[in-house]
Amino acid sequence: MTSFTMPAVAAVSGWLGLSACVALSCAPASAQEKPAEAIELVPHRAVYELVLDRTGAGSNISDIRGQLIYDFTGSACQGYTLNTRLVTEIYDREGKQSTTDTRSESVEDGEGRRFRFNTSQYMNKSPKPADATSGLAVRAPQGGRETVTVTLYKPKKGSFTLPGNIYFPTQHSIAILKAAKAGDTRLQADFFDGSDKGTKIYETTTVIGAPLQLAANAQLPTIKNAEILDSIQSWPVVVSYYEQNGKKDGLPTYEVSFRIYANGVSRKLTLDYGAFALSGELSAIEFLPSKPCP
Repeated sequence: MTSFTMPAVAAVSGWLGLSACVALSCAPASAQEKPAEAIELVPHRAVYELVLDRTGAGSNISDIRGQLIYDFTGSACQGYTLNTRLVTEIYDREGKQSTTDTRSESVEDGEGRRFRFNTSQYMNKSPKPADATSGLAVRAPQGGRETVTVTLYKPKKGSFTLPGNIYFPTQHSIAILKAAKAGDTRLQADFFDGSDKGTKIYETTTVIGAPLQLAANAQLPTIKNAEILDSIQSWPVVVSYYEQNGKKDGLPTYEVSFRIYANGVSRKLTLDYGAFALSGELSAIEFLPSKPCP
């Protein structure tokens, strides 16, 4: 799973940026991603069951249940496609229930030069979306330096420019895995995934723990096909998301923690939004066919 963001996936990953200095370097994103070809993200379809982990003092939330479906395909030479669907049921202390269904599709080329995003959110099982965002971000030289031009189609047409070292979601995931494999423990990044009507940029800090022993897999629930992960290295990761020009109290807007495997699959999720937190565990996984790059 790649870098997770609640607004875009409405959650995690994804699942899973950089004003960015990966602890190893500070090159532009396109330059950093060429050596990252050694990171091979496996195509897979995963299902995560989400439950309420905790609520803060004074919260009106009594329970949250949800499911995240995560469908990732592609390769460095073909580009990457990510489809997600997050359905959550929220219950307040008066017993009222609301349902949110967020569906996202994104396509990112293998060099991190183009990123197309499309997200729709449905409320309380309505057939019509309450909110929809779509757009295209293109990285290209401009005025002697690289910039990212974002063209929005929904909810309002428009365009704006971002610094060239912004990271897209799959780039960010590859950067995390590169840093983990290099033994780095910290990565700071500016991150864009089309969140919040396509205008949100997050400053992120990723903390990477020591690699977990392969024997630790035996402590996880047994799931069909998940035995493939038993021989694959993994790391505990915490990604903190801060809004640019946001609150100055030093606290993140939200944090996502998960266990990431060297092939991009994730388990043991925690989504912490301050007022409440969700925990999620992999309940099903299918590894999809892949075509090796020439």
